[in-house]
Amino acid sequence: MGSLHGLLSFCFVLVLVLSSNHLTAKAHKKPTNQIKVEADFKIIAELAGKNSIPNADFKGLAKLALTKAISNGNVICQRVNSLLLKSSDMYTTRSLTGCSTNYKDAVGLINKSLAALDAKKYDDAKTCITDALANSTKCEDRFEELLQRNSPFTFMKAKFGLLCLTGLKHINLLVQKERLITEGCSQTLDKELCISTVGFFLENKGLGLHGLAKLAVEKALQDGTRIHDHISVLLKTTSDKCVLKKLKSCSAFYLTAIGKMKASLPALDCNRYGDASTWVGAAIGSAETCEGVFAGKSNTISPLTPMKIEFSKQVSISLVVIKKLAGN
Repeated sequence: MGSLHGLLSFCFVLVLVLSSNHLTAKAHKKPTNQIKVEADFKIIAELAGKNSIPNADFKGLAKLALTKAISNGNVICQRVNSLLLKSSDMYTTRSLTGCSTNYKDAVGLINKSLAALDAKKYDDAKTCITDALANSTKCEDRFEELLQRNSPFTFMKAKFGLLCLTGLKHINLLVQKERLITEGCSQTLDKELCISTVGFFLENKGLGLHGLAKLAVEKALQDGTRIHDHISVLLKTTSDKCVLKKLKSCSAFYLTAIGKMKASLPALDCNRYGDASTWVGAAIGSAETCEGVFAGKSNTISPLTPMKIEFSKQVSISLVVIKKLAGN
């Protein structure tokens, strides 16, 4: 019964997080439309709540395996070069020289796969890993062809291959996970907010509502601090006086937002959810005011907008969880 209650609570909170703003804004629409929206969000909640979407960090696991593969490949390269220094046989030297090139290329390809993984270019990452495996096989084939025997690196190559395949497996699982979330959110009103919120809940399923609220605020605080730090950099590198004036105003606004969010954390600890909600909500107001400063009469493009969008999403998640804690 306890686990069922936890599942129902999780699903309810996820529905609330994803739908509250939209359902409020669309209250004047036809009831059938509201029912459809609620049904969409319930599907997402059930998908996450029933563990249909795993909360494992597949990207982190893939990067760990691939980083180990790089280390293993470098060890093989060192071993190849060591044997080359001692080699006197022409065919052995040719085989070792080829293997040296093969494993250097393989390591380079795994490095490229990590960059592709960070860029979410998963097909490119998988192609690089597959090509790296092919390079390691070429080394074995060369020894078989020229010397009719296995290379001295056969067992090391097996470990390299296993690490590469492990990386591939986790990338495939990551792709499946993201596809499930994307498909589940495809019919919702705010797809990006849906995706980010589902991800947030999946990553932190073990936390209760209070823990989720604090974590959400802390993440929003990190985002706000990052924006303020970025403004400080821009203030030192911008020469346009008009932009400088706007940046100085934004610096003050985000400093205020950071202070309010910091104040909300002890308020949460003391169950003063009304105060916490007010202070966190003020953070969005500060961010919007900054955007308004840039969009004033001069209609200057704000360099902070992309960061502000992510900040606002995290603050929105914080607010909804706090309101749920308050019983609203």
